[in-house]
Amino acid sequence: MSESGSSGGTFSEDEDHEDPVNPEEAAPLETEAFLEEASKRSSRVTREDVLKGQDPQGIPWSTLDTSRAEYRQNRLHNYMNYENLRDDQAPASKQALEEEINAHAVRQDAEMFEFENNERLLRSSIVHFQLRNLVWATSSHDVFVTHVNEIVHYSYHTERTTPVLSLERLQMSLGRMQISTMAVEESTCIAGSFYGDIVCVRVPHHMSSVEGSRESRGELLFCDRITVDDNAITNAIVIWKPRTNSSMQAVISNNDMNVRVMDIERGFSETNKFQMPWSVNYTAISPDGKLACVVGDATEAVLLDMTTGQRVGECNKHLDYSFAAAWHPGGNLLTTGNQDKTSRVWDIRTMKCLATLPGKIGAIRSLRFTNDGKYLAVAEPADFVRLYDVSDNMHSCQEIDMFGEVSGISFSPDGDALFVGIADRIYGSMMQFRRCRHGLLSNVDYYP
Repeated sequence: MSESGSSGGTFSEDEDHEDPVNPEEAAPLETEAFLEEASKRSSRVTREDVLKGQDPQGIPWSTLDTSRAEYRQNRLHNYMNYENLRDDQAPASKQALEEEINAHAVRQDAEMFEFENNERLLRSSIVHFQLRNLVWATSSHDVFVTHVNEIVHYSYHTERTTPVLSLERLQMSLGRMQISTMAVEESTCIAGSFYGDIVCVRVPHHMSSVEGSRESRGELLFCDRITVDDNAITNAIVIWKPRTNSSMQAVISNNDMNVRVMDIERGFSETNKFQMPWSVNYTAISPDGKLACVVGDATEAVLLDMTTGQRVGECNKHLDYSFAAAWHPGGNLLTTGNQDKTSRVWDIRTMKCLATLPGKIGAIRSLRFTNDGKYLAVAEPADFVRLYDVSDNMHSCQEIDMFGEVSGISFSPDGDALFVGIADRIYGSMMQFRRCRHGLLSNVDYYP
């Protein structure tokens, strides 16, 4: 990934590009003031508000000198997708890519998730423009998000915002730490930084209760730098629990070209390490824990044996660098997201690409399957999140159309809720969508 950080760009500016604001500039309130305001009152747009005609993001289009449709066309025309490779450096032509996209017909006629509400006081922050894994849901009403130099928890039941991990109170190896990525699983919350620092806290069990105090903070379990490399941006963290081992593992992808597997419950002792020939942007572990899909500053996605580290496969049809990957719970399907504005669906048994799914405005920065494997969510850097129905072999799609940089997406573990973080100085918020229930789900055949 690029070593540069982020600057410039909000909803209100004329020229839009994939280069979001510095986290200190992103929110008009300091962290403590933000938390105090969020705990005192709610500024939420609900489904009922939208049915009455209000914009889901609270944007007052009637008072602006442009309509929503006009502004959408302006965004599509002016937004500049970031690419690392020139056309002559790519392994194939964009015309060939377009032909692959057209070979897989997609209908945007599905209704999989419906708008529930938009919490406008729950603002997220982005430090590096290419890293968008800053939203994590642990239930259909509990979500964690990075805000400036903290990770905060929000409960939709209590409408309470609680700081969980605060870096201002920690002495980091290189001074002030900036959160580049995060992950939350059960009671474990981990943050990674620009300089290879890792901070892990145990989340209090009472986070969702009415009695929970705004002053509650996670119990510090680990705080140290895991690499001495000068180029040590922590690009992604995945919390993984092996089937053969009860101990939680942190799979950490770093710009120093390494994937580290660290035992969370044993003081982040390193249990495995895989060195790649390029910076590692994301690592996804197969459901059975036997394989890792590693993507980074390369056009290929590499499959590694989790025990030996041996390369056992390669998916290489993208045209630029990849920053996202996700396994279907069934274990045979793998998706990768790339700066060539596509996500690809692979059958790892044959290593063939089954579908090439296009983006609209920019790179594919985040991918998530529901735990039941029925839906796939694909997030672009701004404005668009698409949902695909796996049971229809990715031919059926729902497009979520909003404005602002997407800081992250997360399904709740039960698959009932989808959370979309929006980082914007004016209209930053957390959007919540609920799974549509059209009667009993049928056991239809889909990609195995």
